[in-house]
Order: sequence, then C-alpha cells, then structure tokens
Amino acid sequence: MKNFIVQAISSLTVFSALQISTIVSATPLDATNQGPKVKIANGTVYGVHNDVWNQDYFLSIPYAQAPVGNLRFRPAQHIRVKRDFQAKEYGPFCYAYGGETIGYNVSEDCLTLNIIRPADISPRSYGKLPVAVWIHGGGFVGGSANNRRYNLTFMVDQSVKMGTPIIGMAINYRVAGWGFLSGRQVAGTKNLNLGLRDQRVALHWIQENIAAFGGDPEKVTIFGESAGAFSVGFQQIAYNGRDDGLFRGAIMQSGSPVMYRPFPFPDTNQKNYDAVIEATGCAEASDSLQCLRAVDVELLNKALNTTSGMEFQPVIDGEFITSLGSQALLSGRYVKVPTIVGSTSDEGASFSQFGFDDEQQIKNWLTTTTKFTNKTIDRLLELYDKTVSIPPAENFTHPNDGTKKYGKEYHRVAALNGDLMFIAGRRHVAEVLSAQDVPVWSYRFRTAPNGFSPWLRSPHYSEVAFVFYNLYAEGYKSPVTWDGESQDPLGGPNAAEYRKLADYMSKSWIRFFVNGDPSVGRGVNKDDVKWLKYKDGNGKSQIVFDIAPHSTYMETDDYRKEGMGYIIKNFLQNGI
Repeated sequence: MKNFIVQAISSLTVFSALQISTIVSATPLDATNQGPKVKIANGTVYGVHNDVWNQDYFLSIPYAQAPVGNLRFRPAQHIRVKRDFQAKEYGPFCYAYGGETIGYNVSEDCLTLNIIRPADISPRSYGKLPVAVWIHGGGFVGGSANNRRYNLTFMVDQSVKMGTPIIGMAINYRVAGWGFLSGRQVAGTKNLNLGLRDQRVALHWIQENIAAFGGDPEKVTIFGESAGAFSVGFQQIAYNGRDDGLFRGAIMQSGSPVMYRPFPFPDTNQKNYDAVIEATGCAEASDSLQCLRAVDVELLNKALNTTSGMEFQPVIDGEFITSLGSQALLSGRYVKVPTIVGSTSDEGASFSQFGFDDEQQIKNWLTTTTKFTNKTIDRLLELYDKTVSIPPAENFTHPNDGTKKYGKEYHRVAALNGDLMFIAGRRHVAEVLSAQDVPVWSYRFRTAPNGFSPWLRSPHYSEVAFVFYNLYAEGYKSPVTWDGESQDPLGGPNAAEYRKLADYMSKSWIRFFVNGDPSVGRGVNKDDVKWLKYKDGNGKSQIVFDIAPHSTYMETDDYRKEGMGYIIKNFLQNGI
C-alpha cells in the first residue's frame, strides 16, 4: 500500500494558502505602526500591533540558525549571537511538495515560529498566560505554520472573550527529504528525523523565551493534525519518553505515535537516497551526505521532487525514536500528560482507492499493494463487510474527472483505510493511556462541512476550521478546493449550526489549554455537553461533534469493535 502519509498529503494539496490574513491585516501595517517589542535571550523582537483584534503579532521569528550550507542535513543549531529580529510579516514556507506551496516563496531559511498574543492583558489579573503551540500537518512532505488556515487570531480572540486569554503559536519545521532524509549513509550520523528535532528545538526556544511575551513556560500545550498529530505523539515518546518539561498537555487530531504499517528504519528508503545522490552528482563522493550539503539548492530541490523525495518519513533512529510507538505506549515510555486524541468519522474517504465494484477487486488491490497475507486479507474483508459501505458510492463521480466512478465498494474501502491509518490508532492510544491512569479524552468529528461532496461526508482534516474558530473562511476561499471551487466550511444553509459547533469546539480546546481539561469552566446551558474522560461512565466514553438534528453527544467508543480490535492486536501492537 502506498505510504499512507504521502497519500494523505497528495489528497490534501487542495488546501493552499499563505501570507498574513486579510482580516488580520485590516489595519495597514505601515511605518507609523511602531508595534510591540520584546527582549529575548539573544536579542530584541519587533512585532506589529493590530487594532482590529487588539492583538500583537510576532511573525516568523527564527528559533534556530538557517539550515543552509554546511548546516544542511544537520540538526537545528541554536542562535548564539544577539541581534534584532523584525517579525512583522510571515516568511517563506520550508521547501515542501504539494499544492500548498504553489505561488508562494519557499526557502531553506525557514526555521521560524509565529506568536499571537492578546494585547493589554494585565499580568496582575491573569498572570502568565497558557500557551498553545500548533504543529502543522502535511504528511511530513508539505504544509507550513504560515498557512492562513492556521491563523490563531480567532482562537486567541475567543479565549479573551471567555475571560481565559491564551497565547497562540505555530512552528515551521523541515519536511520531505529536507527534514527526513534517510539511508545507510545517514544512519549513525545523528542526522535523522531532522524535522522532529526542529520541533524539539522550537519547544526548547519556547521554554527559554515565552515568558518575555507574557506566556507561562509551565503551561504549554502542543497540538496538531495529521502529520502534526503524529509529531505530537512522537514528541511524547521521544528519547524513550524522557520528560524535558517542554509541555504539560497534548492534543492529537487524526494521528498518533502508532501506525499499522512497519515503522521504517534508516535504510528503508535507500533506493530513494541513492536516486537523490545520483541526480545531484554525489553518487561517487566519498561522503555523499557532505556532498549534498554543497549542491545548489534548486538542483537538490529538483532531485527531491522527482526521485521519490516525498517518500522520506520519520524513522526509528535509535535515539529520537527508539521503538515502535505502540511498544513505547504499552511499556509506559512516554510523557504522561493530559491528552486529547480524536479522529473524523470518515478519515479514509478523501484518499482511498476508488473504482471497486466487487470484493475480488479489493482483494487484488490489497494483495499487490501491501505485505498482508491472504489469510489476513480474507479476515479484514470479513470484518469490513458490505455493511460499512452504506451509503454506496457508485453514483458519485470524482470531482476532478467526472468519468471516474467511485464504485460500489468505495466506502467499504474507505472505512478499512481510515481505521488502519488513523481511527484504530486513536482508539488504541485512548485505551492505553486510560488504562495507565493518564487523563485522556477522545472525540469523533461527525459533521460534513459546507461545500464537501456527499462522497466525503466527514473526511480527514474536516474539523480544523471548527477548532480554529475560522468564521471567516480564511485560507479556504482559494481557486482549488475539494469541488474545484471556492468554499466556506462554516457557511451555507447550515451556517448557524456550524458556527455553534465551532464555538463549542474552540472553547473546549481553549479550556484544555487553560485547565488541562476540556470541560472545566464550561457553560451550563442544555446544549453544552460535558465531555467525559475516556475512562468515565462505561470506560470508553467519547464525544461526538455534530450539528442538528444529532448535535453533540457522548457515545461508547465501540463502533467497528471487531475490525479495529483485529487491527490493534495484529498491526498496531506489532507494527506490521
């Protein structure tokens, strides 16, 4: 089966945008706006104030030296000289692949972070503020903290209105071959998993400097979606679960530190490494990795973009990641902090194989694209029978090609794919953490956002606009979307219900950032459901986020019990 993370980002390239929000930029950022300035450990940061939202922005602050020249393909290095930082506009994306980067600047000099804080917040009244740190997704091959969809302005504003202000942050990190190059020549050099190490350096920067911005270094929560959620999980199990005091809470949206497929080792992508050094003229060098550090950036970019460079992913390197995520969790080798873990109802709907009208076609596909045995395939198809394919998808056509039918078995394949890739992992994390008395809350996002085709229902990524309280569709009204036209996920005929749900979800996230519990401080009106811990009630309590007529409610997390139980026992716990 094609690498699932790459599948996901390939399907999510429709989510494209960059540069500062037009809404956030309602006040001209001209020279007369002197803006706020903050002294940090190694200099002074000059930001910009926005009168419309009464917030201060510190954008694209370097947290490490530029990983260029001899620092390319090495762990991020701390900035050791004092200097001034102009942080008044978003900088470039890191080099990445997928539609998100089209038309926007990219650069190797991209190890930056963004800070959005409420202005005029009295320390006497609130003390140091809780800090929410967003780690973007993108399949480890794309994405950026500078995507307008990840504009934390709206969530910070929501927190102020709640009377519990927070500081919002987002970090950039190297992706694809730039951040996850691997091969025998890289193994043992401590130059593996650089993107995850970038994140770690950023978290250390936050501990050292966030107090200067009014934040509390002891109240940091990391949260992310897709590859960002996997990153959150990897930070929890990093260095055998060593707790460096970098965060006190974690939220994983559609991702976790466990996978159904074998976790790659440094030599898993050897053929791709060999292709890169061949394309760049480094194949005959005595030290091919050092040779790559001197290669022209555009030539290297072309090589990574055309020689399966997108396939480079996090690997077990024996240091940052020492074992399978499932083994780390089961043995208690992870940072034990309050955790939220969740998924959408139809995770697999946006990037599953289509065109299957009978079971034999599914079996043929699994036989040729996975290492599953015939016995395993037969058992999976038995557990994921036609009952999970309702409604059938045979009448839906591909939005990019109206001649391609999704097939009668599409939602059946999507259910299997989604459980393998995301949902079974979510359940496994909730079960393990709950059994080990770690506070954990689980959710299922069930609603179909405005503009999403019927065949998608509630796919991967569909909850993000709700979490970010993105009432203005920032970053979504772009030329390319799921249906090939502009959309507002919270708009349309159900706009009032969508906004109500976004209000509840964003407040739940904020309550977690502030209190380490998404229900502490909630309202008491009849529509405000209390989000129970996973172990409360019947021991598998999970909240379901939806709009009328169902609305939000608590459920028992036992749907597709046998199927996901089989996946957890035979794949997640064994990593195969």
